[in-house]
Amino acid sequence: MKKHAKYLVLAVTLGIMALIFFFSSQPGETSYQLSGAVADTVQHSKVSAITPSWFSAQNFNANIRKWAHVYIYCALGVSMAVTVHLWTRRIALWQQGLLAAALCTLYAMSDEIHQYFVPARAMLLTDVGIDAFGFLPCIAVTCMIIWLLQRRKAKQ
Repeated sequence: MKKHAKYLVLAVTLGIMALIFFFSSQPGETSYQLSGAVADTVQHSKVSAITPSWFSAQNFNANIRKWAHVYIYCALGVSMAVTVHLWTRRIALWQQGLLAAALCTLYAMSDEIHQYFVPARAMLLTDVGIDAFGFLPCIAVTCMIIWLLQRRKAKQ
């Protein structure tokens, strides 16, 4: 199982990246309709507690769109940190965390460039910052968990 774990984690990471690409490929009107449906569902459920109005107090749909960035990039951050850890065992854990953050940043930037070419979508540098708000803390927490697990294993 351990031998194949790094391929499985890589597949999950690539799958999350493909999902982000899929959502970014949707034309503006399609994307807006999807986020509108999600916003309606969230607004009428208890999930609204995990989407505070930090990004837009006036426009709930815009706020949901930004939180979607945070959450999907959080998943990418965790997956990327584990992938980098399993594929680069020879470098220090802090370097693995930096590499995972750099890869997530590059992907977020490439995603924004990609959106520039999609009808009725925009390339926004602020979205890269919002994406980082998702992946940076998740990479840090993932690296801390890996470090704690390594310490525990070393003590045994």
